[in-house]
Amino acid sequence: MVKIVEVVTISKLIPIYKDCDEANAIQVAKFSFADGSECGFNVVCQKGLYEVGSKAIYIQPDYCLSDNSLFNSFISPGGDVKKSRLGKQNRIRAIKFNFQFSGSSDTIYSNGILLPISEVIDFIGDSIDDENLSDLLGVHKYEEPETGGSGLTAGDFPGFMYKTDETNALNLVSHIKKVIDQGQELGITIKRDGSSHTTYFKITDGEFISGVCSRGQDKKMEQILVTNYINGDDEYHRYINPETKVNGWFCDDKSCFKTNDEVINFTPVTKEVKDSWVELAKSSGLLDKGLEYCKENGIELAFRGEIVGQGLKGSGNKLNPDSNNKQKLVLFGVDDLSEGFSKRVNYSSIHNLKFLSNLFDIEYTESVVVLVKTYEELIEICENIFKDEKSNGRVIEGVVVRTMYTNDLSCKVMNFEYDSKK
Repeated sequence: MVKIVEVVTISKLIPIYKDCDEANAIQVAKFSFADGSECGFNVVCQKGLYEVGSKAIYIQPDYCLSDNSLFNSFISPGGDVKKSRLGKQNRIRAIKFNFQFSGSSDTIYSNGILLPISEVIDFIGDSIDDENLSDLLGVHKYEEPETGGSGLTAGDFPGFMYKTDETNALNLVSHIKKVIDQGQELGITIKRDGSSHTTYFKITDGEFISGVCSRGQDKKMEQILVTNYINGDDEYHRYINPETKVNGWFCDDKSCFKTNDEVINFTPVTKEVKDSWVELAKSSGLLDKGLEYCKENGIELAFRGEIVGQGLKGSGNKLNPDSNNKQKLVLFGVDDLSEGFSKRVNYSSIHNLKFLSNLFDIEYTESVVVLVKTYEELIEICENIFKDEKSNGRVIEGVVVRTMYTNDLSCKVMNFEYDSKK
């Protein structure tokens, strides 16, 4: 499991060049994680700050920094917030440097934040506790607010399913090399920048039930909103009691507040509202076709996908190639729920993504299947996909790499150009 913040060991310090001249003040640091596994990220750092074999503190990209003294130089360099290279909510983004490694023409991107361990100890005022570093430093995951929802939910994301958030391949270099050495075929699919979608079919009390979820919510299947309540000639509208902060209903004519329990016998005034997750599950045919298939085959499945298009912000990146298109659902995976929890269905099963997507006539992420001999060959293939997409006018967020016939690997390779800061 990848840690948000951890103690790492510097393994290499590599000079970088611009117009064949070596940089005077900066270099690239490479390092290994606490368990000894290799990290693939490059971090540009000041010369003389680290030595090979020394310890440092590494903070993963795509996490947010708290506004404290330790991070002042990142949040407001030289006291100027406008010079910060962080994203919204102080999110750590890739930083583009117009330097190259010797013999290469590729631009270098710095990913994550590396700190001298002595600075962190001084800030904490105590010895390093690797398990609680993220809490002690106030580093947390960035979550883009969901758009396109109605707010009508049945509860939180169900506990029998995992949330789809692939680990960055650069955190899994050692594991990926092991999978490659085993000779496993890998499937590479384009990562879409939208909002996570799950439609599931599960047996409860002997009956199949259907559900639709966003990343963090289980949606109400009937998107009917109560706007008012009528009791005789009195009309009550939604209201939050300013003193108790209790949600309820208020009659302006009588200056009377009622709780939800007190209006239960009143006549509701309702309207149907739009929720993109539920609407696309229905309009794509997934709800009806998925339920019929599960009943016919006696199997419980969850269909994983991304809803993309207008009004679905995703990461909010202006380069998002789907942002101006009509909303749609794109499936990227299928899970088996028959053991009481979700387990990815790979291509060794008939109930795989390609078969079911074609059967249901729903768009899905098609795999480029490769059999590579080295980790470097895999990364080169991914980067060539980024280049090919760009030549066709699409700058994509990244790709997902999975083992085709086992569940041994599922990770993402990000396109640094998509979310970088100069």
